[in-house]
Amino acid sequence: MDANEFTHDRTIDPSQLDMECVRQADRFFAWAERAAEAGAEVDRTKLTMEVTQARLEIECRQTPEKFGLVKITEGGIKAAVIMSDRYEDARQAHINARRESALLDAAVAAMEQKKRMIESLITLHGQSYFAGPSVPRDLVGAWLEARKGMEKAVNDKQRPLSRKRGERA
Repeated sequence: MDANEFTHDRTIDPSQLDMECVRQADRFFAWAERAAEAGAEVDRTKLTMEVTQARLEIECRQTPEKFGLVKITEGGIKAAVIMSDRYEDARQAHINARRESALLDAAVAAMEQKKRMIESLITLHGQSYFAGPSVPRDLVGAWLEARKGMEKAVNDKQRPLSRKRGERA
């Protein structure tokens, strides 16, 4: 599994939610396909390990001295097979395949989680969660300000009249 590719594929760009939605199905399928292949590889390596074990058991029964056995017993044969380098290589390949498969299964789960996060971000966006802060309007203050403005306008209109009256007198 390429960790850089996975890191890139699991990230969400909140400013490109439409593109994230469009790409999500392809990304999910790509990781699911890899996980399926890894599962098949686990099955193949398990089969190889079992065949190797069976062949080694047959060899051990035919030529026990080659495996360092003096007396042939089932316990001795099993121990000799487990200690064999060929069996160890097959077992290690199976362990590695299971590890890779588990990582890819986790990647598929992460892609499913990404889908849910994209849906959540779209919901939050629709609810204006990402809008800038808005201050509620102070209706009483706005009304008092408007009232002061009206009084000033009335006073300004009356001033020229009072000056004109004063000039006549």
